[in-house]
Amino acid sequence: MFAARGGAALEVDDLEERIFGTECEYGLFHQLLSLPADARKETSRLRGARFHENLKKMSALLVLALSLEERPSAGEFLCNGGRFYIDRDHPEYATPECRSVKDLVAHEMAGDRLVQKLVEGARLLMAQKDIPGRLHAFKNNLDSYGNSYGSHENYLITPRAMERIEKIIPFLLTRQIFSGAGKIAGFEHDPFPFMVSQRADFIDTVFSDRTRETRGIINTRRREIPRRGENIRLHVILGDSNMSDYALELKVGAMALVLRVLEEEGFENIPVFSKPVEALKNISRSPWSVQELEGGHGGRTALDVQSIYLERVQRFFASRSTLSEEKGALELWERTLIGLKNLRISSKNGEIEDDPGQLGRKLDWVIKLWLLGRARNKTGRQWSDPHLRQLDFKYHDLDPATGLFRRCVSLQLVDRIIEEEKIRLALNDPPQDTRAAIRSKIIREASKANAEVIVKNWESIRIVAKETSAGPRHPFQRQKRLINSMRVDLTDPFESGNEELMAEIGRFAARGSARRGRGDGQD
Repeated sequence: MFAARGGAALEVDDLEERIFGTECEYGLFHQLLSLPADARKETSRLRGARFHENLKKMSALLVLALSLEERPSAGEFLCNGGRFYIDRDHPEYATPECRSVKDLVAHEMAGDRLVQKLVEGARLLMAQKDIPGRLHAFKNNLDSYGNSYGSHENYLITPRAMERIEKIIPFLLTRQIFSGAGKIAGFEHDPFPFMVSQRADFIDTVFSDRTRETRGIINTRRREIPRRGENIRLHVILGDSNMSDYALELKVGAMALVLRVLEEEGFENIPVFSKPVEALKNISRSPWSVQELEGGHGGRTALDVQSIYLERVQRFFASRSTLSEEKGALELWERTLIGLKNLRISSKNGEIEDDPGQLGRKLDWVIKLWLLGRARNKTGRQWSDPHLRQLDFKYHDLDPATGLFRRCVSLQLVDRIIEEEKIRLALNDPPQDTRAAIRSKIIREASKANAEVIVKNWESIRIVAKETSAGPRHPFQRQKRLINSMRVDLTDPFESGNEELMAEIGRFAARGSARRGRGDGQD
């Protein structure tokens, strides 16, 4: 998602010197249950061999809906600095580079709003094309067929931190107790078949350079490993997608604090699980269970491990000045762990018996468990009832009219951290303190000046003067396009303003306008 900074190792002083980014894949569901019998019969084939074909068609409608919006963009890159694209049939939104956790949360939530807006546009296109059914988008990590799709996090870290990265594996394994999305699982003969994490069962190893065949907690694709001395993109792929902005801010904010300590001090004598991937899955099934440690040193619960990391981070910051965002993340983390310590859930039926920290208003898996508990009490349904599984999926529906979480928001049943106005602004405006601001300005300004903007990746942009329709095609058209183009390299993700660069782009655009005025498109 982002590259190293200028070839030199970064000395991280505080959260303002961190770059964050997330990538979220969304599940699409083409609802056809309310159709007449003939249409339902036709649909049964879509659920089989034609499932992926239909998914591609629905994803293509989202892309078409985006192209019809009056929103400045350059291919997959948007004017807010983010990126929307189709990845293996699924729509995916990547936030712009952010230096603030709150900016990141606002931009991920803006991605949710964008996808829902595109779904609504796709519904109109379906009506125009006589495509039956209704389209929905879900922000979760699995579908009803058992396929998993990801919610990835990206952090710019120093080479020193990457050398010590195994020291935070226990933190990543156990943070699911506050960042998990929760799901009903199909355990046989289990009176309470509920899991804290949706992604845990799909993780195969600690490190992997794959994202599908073998999924690691941390992804190490070679193209993301820079030359010696450069900063490194830490790519974490075990996390769940969060509907709750509280859970998302806690997940990223606590991670940023842990990385800060890792870069400056490291974590010595941290308890290490003897079987990390097995521990990840066990904690998801039973968050309070004790997991075996390496070297026969007994066991620890996930809450124990999180408390150890919190205590180390608090000790680190006790002797340093603390930014307001760091202080806020520390307080959020501490309050949540206290709430988890006092949370009481029946192991027999999953009823929330006591929740003094009101986590049922804050954490996705606890909110969902509360909602499912209400449904069970009201209807007398068992955990194996398909209706409850349907409610599980509806929690993640982005449509305010049908999504359970969005309904909870409208009824003020959940706590919010990010104001809706900040999310609305993030739909159109980039963070002003990273290179996303420059990329956005180039997309907006060059597009106005008879120039085509081609954003090849997060750091490479090409601006090409558009040709006029007057006169015959030039015999050296390709060479002429290369001459009438300008390349912009944004290798430093921290660079947010470059007056000289923008002036050069302005001069290039002005020359293009002059060529257009002559009507020959030639230098």
